Amino acid sequence: MPAEPNNKKIILMCHNYEPEYTLKEPDPANRFFTYGFGGNLGKNIKLHNPDYDVEVWRLDGHINRNYYEGNVNGVRFKIFKSFRVDNLFEYSFKYFRELKKEVKQNDPILILLHTHYWLAYLALFKFKSSKIITTHHGEWSPFFRIKIMSGLRKLKARIEMVIEKRLFKYIDCIFTIEKNQVPYFKMAFPGIRYIMWSSGVNFDSMKIISKTEARKITDWDLNKKYIIYVGKLYKLKQADDLIKMWLEIKKERPEVELAVIGCVPNDPWEEFYDMAKDSGAILIGRVLNSELYKYLTAADVCVLFALRDDYFGGTGIATLEALACRTPVVSYAMRNYIGNNPGDIAEVPDTVKKYKEAVLKVLDNPGIFKNMRESVFEHYSHESINKRVRPVLEELFASRKN
Repeated sequence: MPAEPNNKKIILMCHNYEPEYTLKEPDPANRFFTYGFGGNLGKNIKLHNPDYDVEVWRLDGHINRNYYEGNVNGVRFKIFKSFRVDNLFEYSFKYFRELKKEVKQNDPILILLHTHYWLAYLALFKFKSSKIITTHHGEWSPFFRIKIMSGLRKLKARIEMVIEKRLFKYIDCIFTIEKNQVPYFKMAFPGIRYIMWSSGVNFDSMKIISKTEARKITDWDLNKKYIIYVGKLYKLKQADDLIKMWLEIKKERPEVELAVIGCVPNDPWEEFYDMAKDSGAILIGRVLNSELYKYLTAADVCVLFALRDDYFGGTGIATLEALACRTPVVSYAMRNYIGNNPGDIAEVPDTVKKYKEAVLKVLDNPGIFKNMRESVFEHYSHESINKRVRPVLEELFASRKN
């Protein structure tokens, strides 16, 4: 008979999707193990659920050895060298051989960090009797891609549609950040179970300081107004529309500035970097998350365009962090807000024209927005996200067959 599960174990399954930022071997600060979404999620689950055993298993085609293992903050990290074909396939015999042993011995919950990816498909095929959760945080469903792709990419999407129709019935729950993604899940399996979710906001990093103090630290003019955008200047988030909107506002109100955090020159994703530079926007570059609160607090409004049909990015973490710093938000992405008070903390325009009107409304009436930090803490702090997730995990642990 199969061995009884001897603990409540969770294994987060992920892959290295940002090799340009990831180390190839262990370092003194352990960033090799913890870098990326999988590492952060694993640490957060363990921190707020100390009774769980949590492991993060990463496929990585870029590391210097075949295997690495380490413990950080009570989480065991296992890194497996993989064979990979970029944007198509990735595999490690050792990874799945060891996972098979774990499933037989401990029957862990498997959490796949991406829903529409080969690693998820392989896990669903090989371990369909396990309890499996996937997370979705922006990637496109093949049922969406089939409409906009051509050639081999369209063929790939068609193949993945068939795979998802056969395998998604084995997903026990999807944690998704985007309401508009749900119909595509249901195209694969009409009875799919999902909850609205986010990786959450680290309130330890979003410190409270006054706007005056923040302006002094950032050297921003107390007599000006600042629009802030955090992220890459690329088309998915309509950075060109953001810049054009700001330039229109600036013609009427010269005191309004645009500050961009996180942009990097010569990055292939930065399609509108030159446009932003030529416009006269303030380009600050990468900022540590522990320092970001200074800029978010100094700003008057945080803007994120999210009008495109191919935007599936949820509320966006930067918008939530801005609210945690008591800076109002203008974004159609706030349609995904879990709380019932988005109108009290943000403007949710659904056209480019309405974006400009909404930004001006915020700049002219900052006092009408209230309880921003309190609302985000209630719904998106790491503590609240884990309270939302734990009942699902407990239910799946209780329903294991072994």
